[in-house]
Amino acid sequence: MIASKHIQQYASPTSRQALPSLYGRARGWVFLPSLYGRARGGAFCFALMLLLASCSPKSDDVFDASPAQRQQAAISEYSALLTAPEYGWAMDFYPSDMALGGIAYTARFTDTEVELSTEMLIDNAKGDKVKYPAGQVVTSEYRIISSQGVMLSFDTYNPLMHYWSQPSGTQSEGLATDYEFTFVSATADEVVLRGRKYGHLVRLYPLREDAAAYIDKVVQMRSLLSEIPRKRAVVDGQTLPVTVMSSHFIYDDASGTSQDVPYTYTTAGIRFYEPVTLAGITVQSLDFNTVTHDLASADGRVQLPLPTPLEQFCGTVTQWHFIYGNTDAQYDMCDELRDIVKTFISRTNKENTENVDDIYIGMNKRIVEEDQQRMVIGWSTSTSMVGVWYELRYGVDMTVVSDEDFVINIKPLEGGQYSGNYPQVVPLMDFIRNNNPYRLEFDNIQNPKYIRVISQQNPNRWFALKQ
Repeated sequence: MIASKHIQQYASPTSRQALPSLYGRARGWVFLPSLYGRARGGAFCFALMLLLASCSPKSDDVFDASPAQRQQAAISEYSALLTAPEYGWAMDFYPSDMALGGIAYTARFTDTEVELSTEMLIDNAKGDKVKYPAGQVVTSEYRIISSQGVMLSFDTYNPLMHYWSQPSGTQSEGLATDYEFTFVSATADEVVLRGRKYGHLVRLYPLREDAAAYIDKVVQMRSLLSEIPRKRAVVDGQTLPVTVMSSHFIYDDASGTSQDVPYTYTTAGIRFYEPVTLAGITVQSLDFNTVTHDLASADGRVQLPLPTPLEQFCGTVTQWHFIYGNTDAQYDMCDELRDIVKTFISRTNKENTENVDDIYIGMNKRIVEEDQQRMVIGWSTSTSMVGVWYELRYGVDMTVVSDEDFVINIKPLEGGQYSGNYPQVVPLMDFIRNNNPYRLEFDNIQNPKYIRVISQQNPNRWFALKQ
């Protein structure tokens, strides 16, 4: 047991309530009036003798060491624990507001230094102006100190850690990410830390291979899984709707409330920020099956199957582009929609003095820090005279109606930032919304590059998309 557990009990008022005998004995004579009220004759003297005996230093080892000594013991134990693994630790790190999900780090501790690496490119343009590729190791100092509990502090500059917290422009606290963490729990198999200021958990697991090999495998797993968004889970044979994409797992809990749990990619699959419970089954991680391409819990009771072609389209991580051009013949869509798109383009040129360069359905082109809408109907415009480009979008929900018949719904939601400056796009959104559901025709079911989207209400209303 880590010594800090005793420290926290000693320091916490609730722990004192949980240990009334220790707390009472420490306060000495506070029990005398109650004893006197109950005592009669010699019984009082006997009780007094027992009380004095209980105050003897030999009877309570908890108070043999001072608080400072106990915290120093905890610091020594944590230090020994962190430096023990030969290859260091895999670290699930959740920066900023968790919009990016988790990022895989590695941390190898020596007595005074820590070697950090991460799966992502760190372009530290606002710091030391150096780019750190995935897997590059950067060494800095760390400390384990006593400060409102025992704390791990990355207190000398390391661009891989402090990239998220260094001030920039109007962001006086950077991207609001901790670099000082208190210990929540610690064993040889898992260390859990909590950010001192923002409170996000960080989990460390001992590495079984060197950091470079681990990071390389995580990068491969992210590349593989991020291209295959998932839309359903099967729990003990029961199918449940979920959305798994962009390092977030979205599902409804037992009360019907939507939950959004970020996750980190690992060498085996994905590991959640906190446990996820589906139909009464709780899981912390899911492993990737290289044969079936399913994600599944260790016992197989929770599975996220390989998505169908329709599920992959509805959860695409790329963009599917409307096809149009300078002449009517270049518009690959029905005449009614062609006229709507032409009007949208001409009015944008005239009223916004911008050229429409692209119209698409799919993953938002804007980075997640700027816009939380991940699936959108979007359009790009440019002002050629001053070389300015804009990305505008409406949020969109795409769901499978029938896998067998290749039928989906496409539902525009609400406009994103600045979309209100383009009221001429509303007829386009109305057309798409009002002609649901749609049947999809793929040029290649396994690897489509071209899709015709045909209204089930009126087959004469349709449009084509290309990747």
